Amino acid sequence: MKKFGIATALMLVSVGTAMADQYDAVYVSDPAVCERAGEADMGQVLFDLKAAAVSPRVGIWMGELGCKLVDTHMNASNWGTDEVYATARCDGPYLAFIDNVVVTSDSSNINLAWGDREGTPPAMVEILSMKHGDSTDAERDPESYAGVYTQCEALTPADFIK
Repeated sequence: MKKFGIATALMLVSVGTAMADQYDAVYVSDPAVCERAGEADMGQVLFDLKAAAVSPRVGIWMGELGCKLVDTHMNASNWGTDEVYATARCDGPYLAFIDNVVVTSDSSNINLAWGDREGTPPAMVEILSMKHGDSTDAERDPESYAGVYTQCEALTPADFIK
């Protein structure tokens, strides 16, 4: 009986690991955020740097603004990969709103943001937002979370959830 229990536990761990994908990571708009991982208040770090962070199945954080992603589900993208569709329930000082967002790991703006550089690009995602309008490969507007983000392995969603 114990062998069955251990085998079952190992199987569940391996299935859980296999199910993890690029949408379980944290991505940041500015690499300087990742360099400051471990500081007590990552919200203050985002505020200081006018940066944003996203965990595609959890939330979006931008300075004093926090958005919880609800009703998340996966859909096929125009590029043939899966992407996260969600409703963002956002709150900040003097601000509360709902936004429909898509977080994708494959887009023309991600390709443009990497450019013609040699080598393998880092893991990146792009946030598309109905509220914040067009996303481009250009530098992100500090008042908007739409744009391209780079993975930061040093951070987890827990670093931003209060």
